[in-house]
Amino acid sequence: MEGTVAVVGGGVVGCFIAYRLAAMGVSITLIEQEGPGAGATGNSAGNIQPASGDDDAYKIALGAESLALWRNQLPRIKEAAGEIDFLEQDVRYFYAATNDQEEEDVRRILRDVTAAGLKAEWVDGAAARQMEHRLSPSITGGMLHTDCIQMDPKLFMAAFANAAEAAGVTFQRKNQAAGLTVTGGRIRGVKLQDTSTLECSSVVLATGAWTLKAVSDWLGYDLPVEPFGLQKLHLGLGTADPLHCAVRWNGVNIVCRRDGLVHAGSRFDPAGFDAQPSAESEQWLLEQVAAILPGFQPSGVENIAAFAASTPARIPLIGQLPGIDGIYLAVPSTDGFLMAAVLAEMTANLMVNGAIHHLMDRSPLAQAKAR
Repeated sequence: MEGTVAVVGGGVVGCFIAYRLAAMGVSITLIEQEGPGAGATGNSAGNIQPASGDDDAYKIALGAESLALWRNQLPRIKEAAGEIDFLEQDVRYFYAATNDQEEEDVRRILRDVTAAGLKAEWVDGAAARQMEHRLSPSITGGMLHTDCIQMDPKLFMAAFANAAEAAGVTFQRKNQAAGLTVTGGRIRGVKLQDTSTLECSSVVLATGAWTLKAVSDWLGYDLPVEPFGLQKLHLGLGTADPLHCAVRWNGVNIVCRRDGLVHAGSRFDPAGFDAQPSAESEQWLLEQVAAILPGFQPSGVENIAAFAASTPARIPLIGQLPGIDGIYLAVPSTDGFLMAAVLAEMTANLMVNGAIHHLMDRSPLAQAKAR
């Protein structure tokens, strides 16, 4: 692939794409405004967890492939990252059910998870409480999903930036993309906030929740992606033992990190870009934790407000933007940390080898049109 490729967006998706393209011999410049992982990535749970939301079989298969790619790439990333320990751990996730409807929903997820080749099994309530004694007596059973990884996202991104630079990625730090230069139906460059232009042969927009504004302002496109506000908590363990499993219930993930904090989230915040820590959301999240883990008493609470991208049916926008040569999009929905590896592989193989991944066919990008 000739010429420089610009990647706009320094979250985990943008960094993973830059890293994979550089490993394939492509000249890469990554444009990041605030530092790697400063936005949605750094405020995530750091979960690589297929079936992290209300996913169908397609999304679970996509997540399973991404997990396999993460496992393949992590040793290389660690080796090149330097001495930063990003507190990676394998995690057992228990998807709890407390009534017949919840049990039906979780059993459907279990069928899709095992169909995707992931390790999971049904356990009854008594076995679950034997595994983690602080779980609620109301639990009738649930899925124990043992194919998950968790890490500190901020530390991972610091390590990943080192690995990406070692692979040949050039970082355009503390600069913001302000527009695109398009002539003759092809991308020619990225306009930067400092009034300079980075000439490039192709550009990847890994801009997450900002994608709609970027392609609308710069290119006149309307895309089905919006900011999705999220409220979440970091809870202190105090002198308590770490949780023996992570728990998912009522749309909330509760996972114990290696640094002793427990991440609990998320609750939807309609404020989107303007999301701020909310006492109401803090109370609601604490109520969910107390209901499913009544034996856990947090020693402290930090309320975190963030936002991610929202796409139709939580399906990624991935592929080339119709109508202009050389512009590619890689936008996950609210599970960007999980999907980063597979989106990077899809994008890199499409750009370098012209290969269209078999799981790209449901991307809403194919329906994108200019105004």
